[in-house]
Amino acid sequence: MSAQIVVWTKPSCQQCRMVKFRLQAADVPFEERDLTDPRNAKDLAHFVGLGYRSAPITEFGELAVPGFVPSEIDHVVDAWRAAQRQEVAR
Repeated sequence: MSAQIVVWTKPSCQQCRMVKFRLQAADVPFEERDLTDPRNAKDLAHFVGLGYRSAPITEFGELAVPGFVPSEIDHVVDAWRAAQRQEVAR
């Protein structure tokens, strides 16, 4: 099974909702993780260390896209679809 898209969110985040809506419209499965959950404190520290200061962060493999930039979200979707095609071809 190939990697999954993860959307790091926080409560009441409009940009987070927009990212999730775009992924749903593209019919792409994803996992949502809350950056404010104490169990994710280590992940939050990791992203802060990378210079990310706000949610959402959309992650797939080595890609991590902060905020809601439609073209960047589409790039993540394209990378996920390419990985799915490679997995099927095996």
